[in-house]
Formats: sequence, structure tokens, C-alpha cells
Amino acid sequence: MSADYAALRLKAKGDRARLDEILNMECRDKTRSKLARTLQAAPDFRFPSLAVAEMATSDAMADIHAGLAGEGRRVADMTFGLGIDAFAFARRASSVTAFDIVEVNVEAGRTNCRQLGLDNVTIECADSVEWLRIHPEATFDTIFIDPARRDCTGRHFRIADCLPDLTRWVDLLLERCGRLIVKLSPMLDITASLNELGLTDSLKRQVDVVVTGLHNECKELLLVIPGKLNGGVEENGKIRAMTVGRENFEFRQTDVPHSAPRYAKPEAGDVLLEPYPAVMKAGAISRLFDFEGVAALHPNTHLFTAKEKPSDFPAKAFRIVEVLDFSSSLCKTFARTYPQINVAARNFPLRAPELAKKLKVREGGEMQLFGVTACDGKRLLVVTQPV
Repeated sequence: MSADYAALRLKAKGDRARLDEILNMECRDKTRSKLARTLQAAPDFRFPSLAVAEMATSDAMADIHAGLAGEGRRVADMTFGLGIDAFAFARRASSVTAFDIVEVNVEAGRTNCRQLGLDNVTIECADSVEWLRIHPEATFDTIFIDPARRDCTGRHFRIADCLPDLTRWVDLLLERCGRLIVKLSPMLDITASLNELGLTDSLKRQVDVVVTGLHNECKELLLVIPGKLNGGVEENGKIRAMTVGRENFEFRQTDVPHSAPRYAKPEAGDVLLEPYPAVMKAGAISRLFDFEGVAALHPNTHLFTAKEKPSDFPAKAFRIVEVLDFSSSLCKTFARTYPQINVAARNFPLRAPELAKKLKVREGGEMQLFGVTACDGKRLLVVTQPV
């Protein structure tokens, strides 16, 4: 059970050493899952603030970023923060130069580098864009930037509203690197983001788009843009949906799906397939028909059915227990059979909480209910168990 940190801070009021100890206890508690590897490697890892800890990249996501940067590279991390990305880069790169305008972040970062045994990281207390401007000789194989989306006015989503404003400085960054990796909010539209950055049509076609996520959540939108020092080697123009610990999926922006859409009603005994959020965000639904033996429930339901889950199909799989027609009479009796069940709604007239309330069921347990619209327009309740 987590400690009452507010009460501990009140009791320690005025004792700066004790308050710092409480801060690090709370940060460690709140990041124990997403930073498990880092905290194990550095038992005395220092957290400069709770805000930085909450906004920090997870170990798993930092590994993805480092993989995009490649091995043996000179990397610049323009937005250091807690440093999880910079530390991941350093395990693969020849050198990492990181920047942060907050002195306590820099001090904590230098301490954490020593704890982690990383001697190839230099952390500058400076505005990263301004530093580049006054150091015209500085170039890097990869520049990574995660513009701040939060400030005193709240959360921002437009690229121009984040800091630094990449719509102003993207050309400068591209001039100084072979590859620019931009981390953006997963809520942003891919095409709109490329347009907002003001990239040429030719360059847009070379950008690799990476959408990252967990099995139940989309986490990031990453743009991998070839810089002017890339030696003339073009990026592939791929779109990749990368789900931590699960099947990934990739395709080229110019690819045309090989198979036409197929539709079928769900049947008991079959498998119901729910594409991972990163796959949905990447716009890959039409390309999933290329997997043999799968059919969608409806053009707008974004669920698939098959006799068995195809190998490498990027989706959560559920075995269908039964399929019921949604009706007023069913709503009155459903809870007798399934008093506790997780509820989801896909292309359905009720949202999931409304459906759960109408059915009078308690959320929880292993079983999963999907309220869906089928290919013939009928509203169905699909009762499933995870595969």
C-alpha cells in the first residue's frame, strides 16, 4: 500500500532533506512499474521532481526510441527531462549529448549517469535549440526531440503550441543530423502533423511513421525524418505499429492492400480479434484483410473474426462463447447468466458504461462482452473469453 505522502510532507515541513527523501520515495512508488529496469540498475536513482517522474518515458518505450536511433551513433537528446531516453540511447550509441533548461534535472541526470555506469553521456544545462544555433559546427547522426506538451496553461496537442515549437525549428534540426526522431502526442493525426511541420512532399514520402502502444493503449506517435546529413540514404517511408510485448505490424505508405474487405457475422466457437490500438492509429485496418481466413464484423466496427487467430495477426484474441441479439427482453435477463463481465462497445448505439448499466452487470472478471453492429446492421452482444 502506498504511503500518505501528503501527510508525510506536512509532518516534514521545513526539513529539506526529509522532504527530498519523501519526494524520491513517492516518485519511486509511482514509477516502479514503468521504470522497473532502471530502478533495479540504480537503487539510489534520483528524481528531481514529481512532474518529471510522471512525464518520463517508460523503459519499454525508451528501448523502442533507441532502436530507431541505431547502434554506434552520435545522438542528441534535445529534451532530457528524467533522462530515460538518453540512458537508453547511451547503451547503444557511441555518445549522447542531452539538453535541459532546468538545473535540478541536469544535476539529477549527472548523478544517475554515474549510478548507471554511463560515461558517454554529456548533459548541458541549456536551451537545446539555442545551443545548436550558437554551435554551428555541432552535428549528430540522430537528433531526438520530445516537445513539452504541458505548461501552466494545460496540455497542448498542436505542434506549434509545444516547446520547443518545431514548426519554427525543424529546418535547423534537419540541417544538423542524419535522422530526426520527433515524439508527438498519440492523439495527433499523422497527415496533419507532417503538414504542420511544413515538410516538402518529397520528404513526407520518406518519413517513417512509428505508432507505439500497449495491448490496450496507444502511447506515442513518432516521426523518423531523414536529415540533410544522412548521406543521401532515404528512409523507407514505412508506417509501423509497435505494441510492447505483442505482434508488430508494418507497411509502406504507398502499399495497396492485396485483398478486398471481407465481412462475416461472429459465431460461437470462433475467435474475435480486436486490433491493438497502435494498429488502429496507424490506419492499418484495411491491410489486415491480407491475413488469410479473417473477416471484419462491419466496415465501422473494427473487429475481426476467424476460426483461429492467424500467426502474427496484431490483435487481442477472444474465444466467442455465444452471440446474442440485442433486445429489451435480453437486457432484463442478461445479468442472470453473466452478473460480472467486462463491457466494451464497438460501433454500437450505447457507450460501454451505458451498456453495462442497461444490462445491470458489474464490471470485472475474465469474461469480455462486446456490444457490436454486425455486417447486416443488427446489434449484437458477443460474449467472449480471452484466448
